[in-house]
Amino acid sequence: MGTIYKSGKFTIRVNGYEHPPVHAHVTHTDGRAMVYLNGSVKNTGVPDAVMAQAQSWINANQQTVIDEWNTCNPKA
Repeated sequence: MGTIYKSGKFTIRVNGYEHPPVHAHVTHTDGRAMVYLNGSVKNTGVPDAVMAQAQSWINANQQTVIDEWNTCNPKA
């Protein structure tokens, strides 16, 4: 399981043994979210301002997410 970005407000990681499509997990003290590279989001409590920052990072670093996904999920 790889943390690919961490700020003082949130962490973005890719987990192993996951289901497709490619997505990243955002964790925050107030909740969690899954951000799919296709644009959909499942958010349970992460504040909107934090989600905007996380989504911006994920969108700008999609290849990093894909590379980590492939490392953590070689058969997905």
